[in-house]
Amino acid sequence: MTETIKFRPLLSTAIKLFIFHACLLAVFIYFWHTLQNWIYLAIGFFPLVGVIAYAKPIIFLQQVIIGKGKTITIQYWVGKGHTEKISKALYEVLLTKDNEIRSYRFNIQDRLFQVSPCVYIDGELLAETLKPFAKNKRINTKPAVIG
Repeated sequence: MTETIKFRPLLSTAIKLFIFHACLLAVFIYFWHTLQNWIYLAIGFFPLVGVIAYAKPIIFLQQVIIGKGKTITIQYWVGKGHTEKISKALYEVLLTKDNEIRSYRFNIQDRLFQVSPCVYIDGELLAETLKPFAKNKRINTKPAVIG
C-alpha cells in the first residue's frame, strides 16, 4: 500500500430507514394518544428499536483510514481516532453462509470495533485491502447472525 485511503460510511440507506422508522413510531404514538389503547404503544416499541439502530451510524459517523504502514485508524466525526497495525488489531472475522467475509473485528487500544466493508463508500476496495490480513494470520472465524 503506497497511500492512505479514507473510507466514509454510506449514509443514504441509514437515513432513509431512520426517517421511515421515526414516522412509523410517530404514527403509533399518535394512535396511542388519540385512541388511549396501550397496544399501539407496545407495537411502537419495534419502530423505536429501528430508530435507535439506524441513528447510531448517523450520529457516530465511523470512518476507517488505512494507512501507508499497514495501519488502521477508526475515527468518529470528532476526535483523533484509534490507530493500530492491522495484523495486530484484527482478531476475528465474521462469515456469511457462503463463507464470504461479512465483517472484521478489531481490538485497538483495548477498544473493540467492527468494520463491515459493505456499509462504506468503495467498500470493495476496503474488503480487498483487509482480506490478505485475514488469511495471513490465524484468525477466529464466526458465522454472521444474518447474511
